[in-house]
Amino acid sequence: LERFNAPSLSPKVKICITMFVSIWKEPVQSSVVDFFHLHREALLVGDIEFAAISSKGYIHHGFISGSSLATIERECAAISLEMMQSNQMHGLFWCMNHHAMIMALNGKQGRDPFAVYKNGSINNYHDALAYAETTGRRRLMRAIYSNRLVEAFFFGRYSEAMDMAEKYRNESEISMPIEHVLNSFLEGLTAFHLARSESCSRWMELGENSIHSFRSWAVHSAWNFDNKLFLLEAESYFCHGQYDKAEEKYQSAIESSRLHRFVHEEGLACELFGSFCKTRGKLSKHIELMARARDCYKKWEAYGLLEKDCFKNCDTSCDSIIPGLSIGNEKGDSPP
Repeated sequence: LERFNAPSLSPKVKICITMFVSIWKEPVQSSVVDFFHLHREALLVGDIEFAAISSKGYIHHGFISGSSLATIERECAAISLEMMQSNQMHGLFWCMNHHAMIMALNGKQGRDPFAVYKNGSINNYHDALAYAETTGRRRLMRAIYSNRLVEAFFFGRYSEAMDMAEKYRNESEISMPIEHVLNSFLEGLTAFHLARSESCSRWMELGENSIHSFRSWAVHSAWNFDNKLFLLEAESYFCHGQYDKAEEKYQSAIESSRLHRFVHEEGLACELFGSFCKTRGKLSKHIELMARARDCYKKWEAYGLLEKDCFKNCDTSCDSIIPGLSIGNEKGDSPP
């Protein structure tokens, strides 16, 4: 770009590299900082469109990296207003829907995500989806499906989550890698949960497909993908009745999430491990793990998740059990 004296193209190129390449090589947390600075660079050269794209990347990568939901909520509100003022309507609709998902997770602490759109025709997910369908905005449709998948999954509405995952997958538009990674991860976990409750081979196939994807991705970035791969493998071993291997993988997922600073996925790994322990009759460990999951979700500021039934009886702290969590040697620990 310097050779061709085209400084105005610099933000475009940097944004594309950060959005489509960095996740395979760099810790996703570093991309959040990059997008923050790239937004300003794009504005300085008058590139309003790519400034909006960098804002979307900043929000999305912040969510994936486990940034505080309170911070992301405030940024969503500010960026939505900026997009409304600069007439970046596609970015605005994307941001409003992402904002709505954040609001659900944080217990609706913040501003009405749809209030910024002044004409009042889009007031919720359903209005936004109807708009996307009638105007043929397939990328927006995929983003809405993705956000609804995240919300449904974290609140334990697994049939709805799988419905959203399948709708997302059936759309042929190319998505951002970060969005594809998130959906593959949650679809795989959802599939394994449904496989245990419905004994359907199709669910197992979907779950194993996710494991295959994450094994190939982890080769490029252990930081970004190892913890997700370990959790998917734990759920797979759980489905196959290989309980010792499942325990090892749950512990690896928790430790990897902690070391790589994915506090939300540390909470998720503790929650799923706790559910596993409850199924295996290890109630004391179940309570400890659910308390640890609750603590992680508090750090993430996902206060909406703390209202789930599974956290109502978790009154003890379990900081002492991780790292080096040991689950064996309780009565009834051996597989039947």
